[in-house]
Amino acid sequence: MVPVARRNLLAEPGRVVMSVGGVAFAVVLVLIVLGLYRGWGGVATFFTRLPGQVWVAQSGSSDPLHTTSLLPAGGRAALARIPGVAAAMPVYVRQMEVDAGERAFVMAVGAPARAAMPAATREAFLPAPGHVIVDSSLAAQAGVSPGDTLMVAGRPLTVERVTAGGNRLFQLAFVNAADARGTIVPAGRVSFFLLALRPGADARRVMAAARAAVPDAEVRTSAEYAGAFGRLVNQGFLPVVGALLAIGAVVGGAVVAITTYAATVERARDFGVLKALGAPGRLLARIVVVQSLLIGVAGAAVGAGTAAIVAPAVRRAVPEFVTDLRWTDLLAVVAVTLVVAVAASVVPIQRINRIDPAVVFRP
Repeated sequence: MVPVARRNLLAEPGRVVMSVGGVAFAVVLVLIVLGLYRGWGGVATFFTRLPGQVWVAQSGSSDPLHTTSLLPAGGRAALARIPGVAAAMPVYVRQMEVDAGERAFVMAVGAPARAAMPAATREAFLPAPGHVIVDSSLAAQAGVSPGDTLMVAGRPLTVERVTAGGNRLFQLAFVNAADARGTIVPAGRVSFFLLALRPGADARRVMAAARAAVPDAEVRTSAEYAGAFGRLVNQGFLPVVGALLAIGAVVGGAVVAITTYAATVERARDFGVLKALGAPGRLLARIVVVQSLLIGVAGAAVGAGTAAIVAPAVRRAVPEFVTDLRWTDLLAVVAVTLVVAVAASVVPIQRINRIDPAVVFRP
């Protein structure tokens, strides 16, 4: 079956190349859109990487990036005394213009200097006084790199490090708590408290005690804030993703169906010979399915390889193009492509079922 199917397709190599290219284009489209969706959804993961697990906010605050929260700075002492709390850290957050008109969420976490935490956490979120850590999107838009000066809240700060991620809607800059007090929020106030828990501490009990320690406070876990942020991304982005995925599937299926149909029609005499020799309809149908699968496999392979090359290159050129290509998504897209390829063979199969073996004996 495979040699016959391959011969039918290679009878028109130019058409096969265009067909494989069409399927590859559809695969690239689907993978890039999925990667973009994953990348945007991953913006919120920084909540879970900060040096704390429980957030204390002003009542009604949904997450630190979409609502304003102001709490008395004096509440820190009561929170630090809660059993199971290793550290109660003030957090200052505000969206503001930095440098040449770029808007960013400026955040500072007042972590104790000797607090135990991974080195990667300090490097990503806790700059030294007079310094700022920015994401790659903000760095590109403001035209800064490590060692350059960036104006934040009217203060010139030295760019300590540029981290991966960010996009034009959610650009992030982390400053030292000493530079944030009285500038990002009014003096005597904090935006949030971030509680670092001791190993084995019961998070629910700590949250209940935090609500009692700070009247009218909203207490959430980092995971809950990340989930709330992710839902906002889903609501705004998921319908677009669904539409583009549907377009990609239709394009890929149409390309495979047209190519397989053309290869079948043009080789109708050969199929008639096989029928005249007694070949069962199931055998002929399998040949058509193999033709479709050959195009689908080739297109999926080319498309997956192209997406793996294009996505990082585009991200380097356009930092806000946040993509996260995953092997699970790649395998799922390849599997769907092959299913579509098989489904696309239905029309050609119906065509060969109507072929009259007598066509072989016509002049």
